[in-house]
Amino acid sequence: MTEIIIREAQAQDAEQLITFLNGVGKESHFLTLDDAGILMTTEQMATYLSQIYEKDNNTYLLAFIADKLAGVISLTADFHERVRHIGELFIAVGSAFQGYGIGQLLMTDLLDDIAEVGIIKRLELQVQKRNTRAVYLYEKYGFEVESIRKYGARDEHGQLIDVLEMVQFFD
Repeated sequence: MTEIIIREAQAQDAEQLITFLNGVGKESHFLTLDDAGILMTTEQMATYLSQIYEKDNNTYLLAFIADKLAGVISLTADFHERVRHIGELFIAVGSAFQGYGIGQLLMTDLLDDIAEVGIIKRLELQVQKRNTRAVYLYEKYGFEVESIRKYGARDEHGQLIDVLEMVQFFD
């Protein structure tokens, strides 16, 4: 079996992370990230990862297979006291690494972290309605559809498509 290593992102991961995100932006039609890429320099990404690492209500996890970045999951939340309990989730797994259960491992680790730290009480995400594999994964981990954003995105052919806004609550 292939070993999957999951760890927190660090500043020195910036270049590899940018390359990964730019790659998934080109290969997946399910992400808001597209051919334009992440639009960050290595220095900007390194600073961002350092800032994330220091916050108790933000997390950025990386999954590696044989030293290759295979997937990412991030939790971002505001620092303002009134809304610091609301997190937003982003997850992406490279197409060459799908089917290994990386998305499930990343999701489990992130949700465990949220439960352990105890700050996040509302976790939100957006997913294209047509991305049935992702919707199934999110529902499996306790997310519910809160609303539908009619014409919330465009597909690869320019057609308007619906986006599900999903949420999970933590006591």
